[in-house]
Amino acid sequence: MNGFTIREARREDCREIRRLIQELADFEKMPDEPKIDANVLEEDGFNPEHPYFYCFVAERSLEDSGDAVVPNNSGEFSDIGACGSSNTGTSDDSNANILLGYALYYYTYSTWKGKALYLEDLYITPGCRGQGLGSAIFNRVAKRAFESRCSRLDFAVLNWNPARDFYKAKGAIDITEEEGWHHYRLDREALAKLALEVNKVNVNNE
Repeated sequence: MNGFTIREARREDCREIRRLIQELADFEKMPDEPKIDANVLEEDGFNPEHPYFYCFVAERSLEDSGDAVVPNNSGEFSDIGACGSSNTGTSDDSNANILLGYALYYYTYSTWKGKALYLEDLYITPGCRGQGLGSAIFNRVAKRAFESRCSRLDFAVLNWNPARDFYKAKGAIDITEEEGWHHYRLDREALAKLALEVNKVNVNNE
């Protein structure tokens, strides 16, 4: 059956994942933000002793394999230019290695509820949207959280992103609206500044 296969990411997928990360950054109007390369993804995500993240990927499939197969609306594949574009410069002659989407996640911890899962990115390339693929890959992440006995699944969505309605339909609540929580961040420069303060205190106490 023609459709889309969702499977666990492999080390050799990292170059394609990096390409999709850039697509997502472009969509979010922050094209200069991604600083990592495929080598960093390989090191951080596929270290057998301590992976820092996990990832599901979606690709074209002609047979029922992987975690799920989702046929598109017509039951057949769209043209490769519309879904899994071959103009990225990363494909080979068979287009077998082209990824159509990904969901990258990692485990966190709540002192109130215990183990939790954080969905960092979920992205489907434009030509493949509206065919159930985003829903299927999100469900795989939710299933992983449930099977891992996580207390919750957390993620952030830009306020202008129409995907907010998609997530609400899945049962997600906006905790900023409902509970008043705001997500804060210290960037690398702020971390360096605080680390320097600690070093100064340690020197003065010696």
